[in-house]
Amino acid sequence: MRPRPLGLLAGALLLVPLAACTDNDPSASSEEGGAGTISVVSTADACDLSATEAPSGNLVFSVENQGDEVTEFYLLGDDGVRIVGEVENVGPGLTRELVVKAAPGDYKTACKPGMTGDGIQADFTVTEGDEVVLGEDEQALVDTATSQYALYVENEVEALVEETKAFAASYVAGDDDDARDAYAPTRVHWERIEPVAESFGDLDPRLDLREADLEDGQTWTGWHRIE
Repeated sequence: MRPRPLGLLAGALLLVPLAACTDNDPSASSEEGGAGTISVVSTADACDLSATEAPSGNLVFSVENQGDEVTEFYLLGDDGVRIVGEVENVGPGLTRELVVKAAPGDYKTACKPGMTGDGIQADFTVTEGDEVVLGEDEQALVDTATSQYALYVENEVEALVEETKAFAASYVAGDDDDARDAYAPTRVHWERIEPVAESFGDLDPRLDLREADLEDGQTWTGWHRIE
């Protein structure tokens, strides 16, 4: 088998252990001044939301796929590019939830039927919500959950780095059978931490970009290039 250039996996070797992760404080729930659940219906040519604004805090989007293709749903920054939160692999007839903490400001929502392109985007506004003050016991629970999740992310990143090195070595050497066997169990560590991928700078597009989403002059690296 012909050895392959390591450049194809450049993006997959850039991870380093993390000391912290995004705080997903559940204090602003729907019972405490949040917006409640926002329904999203995704079809082949539409992305219909039950509301176009919500108070700041934890937003819950219930995404139902009424189309014929697997879809994704995103909450994006006002530039329509920066990912604030996402839910992927919503199959036809299925419903999945996205829970994301959002500060006041202008955003965009997007459904991506077929999981390609810029998606069907619309404006979304997060208004100033009511400040929620937690009791001592509740705050202790939040602090514990936050620290435990940070540790979970660190452990997954460490596993991803080590297993990616082995996978990359097999791929570069042309050992296709070993690479195929290692691909899914290695990549799953990335999928487990992808909800906080925005904390990792540009690693998300370098690791997980699809060809259809490439911009002019952008170098394609990561998992999907070698599939």
